[in-house]
Amino acid sequence: MLTGNILETKEAGRLSFRAPVANDGPAVHALVERSEPLDLNSRYCYIILCEHFSSTCVVVEKEGGLVGVATAYIPPEHQDTLFLWQVAVDAGMRGQGLAKRMLRHLLSRHNMKRISYVEATVSPSNKASRSLFKSLAKEGKCEMREKLIFPAQMFGDGDHEQENLIRVGPIDSVGKTLIGRKI
Repeated sequence: MLTGNILETKEAGRLSFRAPVANDGPAVHALVERSEPLDLNSRYCYIILCEHFSSTCVVVEKEGGLVGVATAYIPPEHQDTLFLWQVAVDAGMRGQGLAKRMLRHLLSRHNMKRISYVEATVSPSNKASRSLFKSLAKEGKCEMREKLIFPAQMFGDGDHEQENLIRVGPIDSVGKTLIGRKI
């Protein structure tokens, strides 16, 4: 059974935020493929993410095309944490705050009430992600902490930077209200 709700966008230029369905997997793969320097995973991986983790992921459509995706999950041993795995925004939509709007959309969902922290791994050169998390911490009136989690040599070929774990929180109900107001 496919998950998520399919919402049609009727107004030209209007953005539609929704949980993904398995059929979104190939379009998510294509968007990530166009979004360097993101690591591209298999189509199957994105189909599974859209199917099994739809309640913690969001896709954004504009005029029937996919223009944004945020993939995330709740780690089994950290039920108070939303781990943001990948955020991709179509080149024509960048610089408009869409990544932040997707994160706000996720945190405003009913199933996110127990979430107090948002985490992600971010390479040192990824200024856009750093800015997103600093902004989230500011809006949520909480801290952002960062530490090395995966050294570059773990990735093998030497073409991959280290990955630092960024942790924002604790985000309380007041912080979520402040964040959610700006969707």
